[in-house]
Amino acid sequence: MAEVIELHKLKLAELRQECEARGLETKGNKGELIARLQAYLEEHEEDVDVDDVLAEDTEVMRLRATFSAGSMCSNVNFPLSVEQRLQKRAERFNMPASAESKKAMRAARFGLPAEASSPSPGVLSVNVDQLKKRAERFGMNVSSISQKIEDDEKLKKRKERFGALTNVGSAVAGDVEAKKLKRAERFGIV
Repeated sequence: MAEVIELHKLKLAELRQECEARGLETKGNKGELIARLQAYLEEHEEDVDVDDVLAEDTEVMRLRATFSAGSMCSNVNFPLSVEQRLQKRAERFNMPASAESKKAMRAARFGLPAEASSPSPGVLSVNVDQLKKRAERFGMNVSSISQKIEDDEKLKKRKERFGALTNVGSAVAGDVEAKKLKRAERFGIV
């Protein structure tokens, strides 16, 4: 009965192949081909089933006899821990297993010192000369670090041109204190 249901799902070309395999006529529409195949299967159903069932039973018995229970248990794999799995994976792919060895191999590959710790986030080692060359090449500073450096240089140049304002400011503060003392003496508040 399962074959009958499958026949309705087959396409016309597949039905023709089935008919040809069983020696039936392949001409006709889908309904005729299904009817021919159903009739053929009903006639030859008992012969095919008995032979198939007997063949399957003998194969199963032969397989059971060849495999014993002891040999089946030896193939059972116990679950490995995460560390063991990582170690086996590293062995398979010729990779270092630990994080320290990974870092050491990466440092060797890129020519970095092995003992150097990773920089803190946000702090980058910047080559000032490279930033200056880049600013000259593109005509403006893109990096905030190079902008700060440029601003500091501008302030230094301005201080050199106009003199140190901090010295003048302290001199003015000294004058103010002297004036306050003179005023206090004049009005008698000492």
